[in-house]
Amino acid sequence: MRRHAGMALGRVLIGVGRRLRPLVPPSARRWIDDRLFGAIFQVTRVTNDNYGYGVQEPEAETAQSG
Repeated sequence: MRRHAGMALGRVLIGVGRRLRPLVPPSARRWIDDRLFGAIFQVTRVTNDNYGYGVQEPEAETAQSG
């Protein structure tokens, strides 16, 4: 039941955004877009930094390293 309500609310919000979009000047849309995705990127980057550098594998043997 909650999922259906959430999906309905999401569709309403998307519909409102699509109706309002032509009324917002392009420069304001660009500013909102930059701020929104900049914030998402920043939150994601900080979260991913907490996981370290991934798998640490030993160096592969090459002809030069012996």
